[in-house]
Amino acid sequence: MIAGFQALAKRLPLSHLKQEVIKERLNSINAGFGGEERLDHLMKYFDPDYPHLIIQDLPISTNVDFQVDTLLLTQSCAILLEVKNLSGRLRFTVNPSALHQTKASGEEKGYQSPLVQAEVIKWKFENVLTSLGFDLPVQAYVVIAYPNQIVVDSPPGSVIWSADEVMIRLHNFNMPPEKISEVEMQQLGQRLLNLSSEFNPFPLAAKHGISTSEIGTGVYCPDCKTIKMERCKRSWHCPACKLKSSDAHHEAISEWFMLIKPSISAAECKKFLELEHLSKARNILKNPLYKRVGNNKMRRYYREMHVGIHKK
Repeated sequence: MIAGFQALAKRLPLSHLKQEVIKERLNSINAGFGGEERLDHLMKYFDPDYPHLIIQDLPISTNVDFQVDTLLLTQSCAILLEVKNLSGRLRFTVNPSALHQTKASGEEKGYQSPLVQAEVIKWKFENVLTSLGFDLPVQAYVVIAYPNQIVVDSPPGSVIWSADEVMIRLHNFNMPPEKISEVEMQQLGQRLLNLSSEFNPFPLAAKHGISTSEIGTGVYCPDCKTIKMERCKRSWHCPACKLKSSDAHHEAISEWFMLIKPSISAAECKKFLELEHLSKARNILKNPLYKRVGNNKMRRYYREMHVGIHKK
C-alpha cells in the first residue's frame, strides 16, 4: 500500500487536487508502520482463560474496503485495536478532531484522529458482522506502540492504551455474556479470513477518482525518485545523479499495475515507459516477472505475484 500511494503522489502533478488526500493517506499508513509489528510480538504471549481468536492485519473487502490492525474475537464480543506509531508528543483535539504530533526536533505534523479512525472501523466492522448474521458487541481501542510516544492531551472520556498494557487490559477485560458458541466463533473467524482474501487495494487511480490521463508516464530514477530517466541503448540513465540501470523499467511497470490496471499490453507499455519502438516494449515484457495471456493483438501481460520487485 505504501509503495502504491508513493507512486501515485510521484506521478501526479504537484498541483493536483488529490495530492493532499494522498499525503494524508500516506501519513496514516506510516503512523501504524512498525507499531503493528511490536504489538504482534507482544500478543504472542497472550493466553487468557477464555476461548479466543487473534487475527492481525486483517483487510476486509465488502461494499467498503477497510483494515483492522488487530482483532481479538471471543464468544462474547469483538475487540479491535488500532495501532499508532508516532514518536514525540501527541495531542488529540476536537472541533475538528485531529492528532497533532510534535517531534523532538520541534517539527509539527497533523493527522486524522486515530480515535475517529477507530470509531469508523468499528462501525464498518459492525456492519460486516450483521451482513454475516452475527450479533456480537464490538469495542475499538487506540494503541500507542512505544513508550517514547507521549500523549499530552486527549479528549475527555477517550481510552488510549499503550502496547505494553494491552495484554493486562485484555486479561482483565469485563466480558459481556456469551453470544455465540466456540464453534460459531471459529466459523466467524474463517469467514472474515475469506473476506480478507478478496481484498485488493489496487488499482489506486480509479478508486480515488483519478483518470489514467492524469498519471505521469516515464521511468523514474530509483535514487532521485522524482527525476525521469533517459533510455540509452539497453540501459536507463539519470540526468541528475548519473545513475545507470538496466532494469529500472520494472519498477515503472509495477507502478502501472498498482495505479492503472492489473494487466498491460505491449502498446500500453511502450507509451507508459516512453519508448520509441514497440519491439522494445515486447522485449521488456518477455521476462519471468510477467505472465503472458492471449495471442497477437489481444496479448496482455500480468504480474507474476510470487515474484517481488518492491521492498516493503
